Amino acid sequence: MKKWAAAGLPLTMAAMLATACGGNTNENGGQAATGAAGTTAQESAGESQSAAADKDPVTLRYLTWDYSDRTVSTDAWIASLKDNMQIKIDMQNVPTDQYNVTLKTKYAATDLPDLVKTHGIDRQLNLSEKLTIDPDQFVDLSDLPAIADFVPSVIQDRKSNQAGKLYYVPVSTNALGVLYNKKTFADNGIAIPTTLDEFIAISEKLNSAGVTPIAAGFKDSWTTQIIPFIAFGQYVNAKHPEAKQQLADGTLTYADLKEDVLKALNVQLDWIDKGFFQKDILGTDINVASQMVGTGKAAMLINGTWQLGAVQASNPDAEIGFFPLPLNAAGEKTILPTSADEGILINAKSKHLEAAKEALNAYLSPEIQTLVINDLKGIPTNTKVQVTDPFVKEVQTAMTATDVQSDWWGGNGYYQPSGTAFSMDKSLQNLIAKGITPEQFIADYDAANAKALKK
Repeated sequence: MKKWAAAGLPLTMAAMLATACGGNTNENGGQAATGAAGTTAQESAGESQSAAADKDPVTLRYLTWDYSDRTVSTDAWIASLKDNMQIKIDMQNVPTDQYNVTLKTKYAATDLPDLVKTHGIDRQLNLSEKLTIDPDQFVDLSDLPAIADFVPSVIQDRKSNQAGKLYYVPVSTNALGVLYNKKTFADNGIAIPTTLDEFIAISEKLNSAGVTPIAAGFKDSWTTQIIPFIAFGQYVNAKHPEAKQQLADGTLTYADLKEDVLKALNVQLDWIDKGFFQKDILGTDINVASQMVGTGKAAMLINGTWQLGAVQASNPDAEIGFFPLPLNAAGEKTILPTSADEGILINAKSKHLEAAKEALNAYLSPEIQTLVINDLKGIPTNTKVQVTDPFVKEVQTAMTATDVQSDWWGGNGYYQPSGTAFSMDKSLQNLIAKGITPEQFIADYDAANAKALKK
């Protein structure tokens, strides 16, 4: 499940910021992990192998959802901790669509593990997993040695909460846009579109050639948010840059911006009506949709850059490129949404607090972060990580040529009704299924936001 956060985060291209949202739907739920990949140097963690040999072995429990798209880096981290620091990781990897419930259940039962993954925490200490935390539930990471290697603006933004604490460190920035099969484009004489009209034209051309223009994995509700997020950035954020704060403080509603919000919501619905997606969009999950692009059954996937690994899983030789989704008219700038959020929390009530800090510090080291970035195809927030991947370089090129927005629809306390029953992804999935109308979506959102503001 991808939950979206990072409102107000300044993007520093010189430092090559970089996150996901991410985790795509993971089928390895409840799996205990054992290290498999190569080990890394642990000098940045302040541990030597000789010193580790004198320590008593410690087992840390780790709750996450993202093992499938960070397998190499996670295995390397786990193996390194075991070999060099006498720390074993007992990982519970929960399917994405079950993560919220699992985390809330463990929190209520005071059974939180030592290390906990989150999609983000807003200014009011609401986790994206629909859970409000006590300010002392998790450790302030400000004093971890590895923090010094991260882009200061990322760290400062994550500390912008009512407790003033750094609970987690976003490790990469991801971009929302179009992952495309270069061979499919070349075989059909398709050039990269730079305007909305051009994008519609190439989609119609692909349809005429018998190629599905866009693969959709809308069985996973989080994927229904991607196109509206980009559209919201193009049609609302760019036009009303002050809207996010006004929506957050209640001086503005979606109804006040109805024309522009409807325009953002209707992009995806219009493309469904035009037949730009495969037929069974609500019965196809994101992994299958990704494979469609890798095998050439579909030309494009509109998602986050983190999804590259899943696209290439079915065809490692597939040449996959990236370009911003052009929802702009000719002469207008293309909006490229990015995010820097999600990270690992340390349970302040852990029986192995120092070991948990050592383990997280090792995870944030340049050695492990290089592997994380290779897994995610993101742009690193750790300034010591060097990027050589061609796909990532394409993303970086796109970021220099577009109007980059370092937030999208919601997050960090801005216009996402935290602490309510409203679900952005489920509501958008219902919109696609024609269970509600765009007008009803706006009304439901405004009602939930008003309720959240009263708390």
